[in-house]
Amino acid sequence: MLPAALPGQSRAAALVDSARQAVAANRLDSAAALLRLALDTGVHASQGERENAFVWQGIVQFLGGDSRAARAAFRQALVLDTTLSVRGLDRLSPALGELFQQEKRFAAGRAFVYLSGQVTEPPQRLSGPTVAYPSSLLRRHVQGRVEITAIIDTAGRPEPASVEVLSTPDSGLIAPVEQWMLASQFAPGRLRGAAVRVMLQLAVGVQPPRLAATDLVTQARRQLAAGRGDSALSLLDLASDTALTHPTEGERAYTLLVRGVARRSSSDSAAGAALRDGLARYQDLRARGIDLAPFLRRLADSLRASGPKAKRPGADMAPPTAVGVVDEPPVLAAHPPIRYPPELAALKVDGTVVVEAAIDAAGHVEPGSLRLIESPNHGFDAEALRVVGGSVYRSARSHGQPVRAVIRQAITFVSY
Repeated sequence: MLPAALPGQSRAAALVDSARQAVAANRLDSAAALLRLALDTGVHASQGERENAFVWQGIVQFLGGDSRAARAAFRQALVLDTTLSVRGLDRLSPALGELFQQEKRFAAGRAFVYLSGQVTEPPQRLSGPTVAYPSSLLRRHVQGRVEITAIIDTAGRPEPASVEVLSTPDSGLIAPVEQWMLASQFAPGRLRGAAVRVMLQLAVGVQPPRLAATDLVTQARRQLAAGRGDSALSLLDLASDTALTHPTEGERAYTLLVRGVARRSSSDSAAGAALRDGLARYQDLRARGIDLAPFLRRLADSLRASGPKAKRPGADMAPPTAVGVVDEPPVLAAHPPIRYPPELAALKVDGTVVVEAAIDAAGHVEPGSLRLIESPNHGFDAEALRVVGGSVYRSARSHGQPVRAVIRQAITFVSY
């Protein structure tokens, strides 16, 4: 029940008086609630009553241990009257008295600033970025409302020195929300048509972004191929977080399969369990007739085909085969080092890739002539094309003269 006003006392004054009594009884939460009511525009408090309410709000925040919010409340009181004096703060706490005096000195040294409720047109946010959610908070799912205040100048820009976060569910959100405010453009506040400086307080809702599981797993595969296993596992942890990614059944299978590959390359005993679970999910989806992405089918088929193999994978290039009639076919003279794709090496996948290419009369591969003819796994394709494109041949010959020829070059990848 709201307190009744005494004879001659307004409703706002009655609320502030009750809040003062609640402070005396150390019921700070009750006092804070009463002061919020007193400052509600529906109460129609006078300027003096609002000043009083803001001062008591600052006292409540200070006694509750929040000096930042106490400063903001005192600042709002001093916006209404920069000459405001409050007796007795030192008796409550010397630190409280000094805090008020600091804000008073600050208020006296700046140009006049209005509160949103004092102007005919409060500032309105027109444009700016979204809050950049910190990646360090993703796993904890931090979300909630961040209360921030700033003075919006007559050009509609927040004044950097005035930006202050009053409350936040996590300190990690302070910097990104302050940056959000500073990067925002506002329509300036106006008083009877004239642009004026206005202290604005906003509640900014912040929540983790929704991430795409497939993108995270694909990034993890790139990290794995580059030999950064720890980074790959961190990305896979995010992909597995259902609150962040809302993965489909296919994405769950994809995540498990790549996790198994990552852990296998680290000789982790959990690799087998992840691979078995991932393959079981994949086979169940195929049995139910669910259409799956080609990259997932290729990965799963490679894993199912892989068995216990040797430790050191290698690769070899057979002599090329000429397509068409020549007296002497081209002979491989040199080729770049062949790099076994790391992910397929971890999976112990092997096979032979056949690449077709045109060799000019000087023994060089003609640009644009490379074509895949056969491949056991598309994970080998890029490396096979790179190696053949960089190879040098002794040219084909007909009637004793070097001639252009088309060849098919086989490269065999073996996990011994």
